Amino acid sequence: MSVEHALADFLEANLGRFAKHTGELLRQIPNSPYPKLSDAELIPRMQKPFVATISALRGDLQALIDFSRQSIKPVVDNPNASSDIVAQIGEAIYSTLKVAARECFADDELNYAMALAAAAEVTFISNKNSYQAFVDIREERIREREETLQQMTNELDQANAALRELAAPIAPIHDNILVLPLVGSIDTNRAQMLTEDLLEQIVARQSDIVIMDITGVPIVDTNIANYLVQTTKAVSLLGAQVILVGISAEVAQTIVGLEIDLRQLSVRANLQDGIEYALEQVGLGIRPLQEQRRG
Repeated sequence: MSVEHALADFLEANLGRFAKHTGELLRQIPNSPYPKLSDAELIPRMQKPFVATISALRGDLQALIDFSRQSIKPVVDNPNASSDIVAQIGEAIYSTLKVAARECFADDELNYAMALAAAAEVTFISNKNSYQAFVDIREERIREREETLQQMTNELDQANAALRELAAPIAPIHDNILVLPLVGSIDTNRAQMLTEDLLEQIVARQSDIVIMDITGVPIVDTNIANYLVQTTKAVSLLGAQVILVGISAEVAQTIVGLEIDLRQLSVRANLQDGIEYALEQVGLGIRPLQEQRRG
């Protein structure tokens, strides 16, 4: 009988004892799940690597390779686990194999040395495949997280794009005139988006006039009033003009109470007046169709 087969038979005959020995070594590993396991849980778990090792000693290396790759998955699930644990587990099993080899060939130093070499070989094979599986699984999960993050980013970008469309429905009513109807409350983020989109549209359409309609803004506070002033300044830097319309009596009283100077804005009562004024600024106007025909 070969040394490998003799060692395999000895391991098989003492499987429970050597599994417990390995379990005691693994309980000393920090940040591992083994200290929390009872003997009733740990010993059956530790028997499995020795069953695979016994198969390898008898010539079935693939059984050990398959087990080494599959058994590492629960270890990877431990958030505190690192690749070092693969080597630590392998070292614990190898230490037990050395004990088994010494007992099996107590009076035969040559066979003992050959048994140690066989134990080192199967341990190396097991460690190599366990470590590769550890790396493969970690990389796969990193890719999955990256894909999930990318999907979330795409969804967020789509939501932001939809929000921008709803937040700033800028409508051109003439080659040189844009209308920006403001509806609802305007916080800092929305104000920034509104200003950015408005300036982009002015540049893209080469517009001269922007009509800002605040009819749908229920409350004008200091922040909104400042937004109107700052946007007007930004628009003027592009050579365009802002016409503010839709100021209600309540909003007018609020603006007066805030003592905010809106004199740099051209103000008209409503959107119709604003459009008429804007057309006048570019040399156009609105007149009845019949009058156009007579002309």
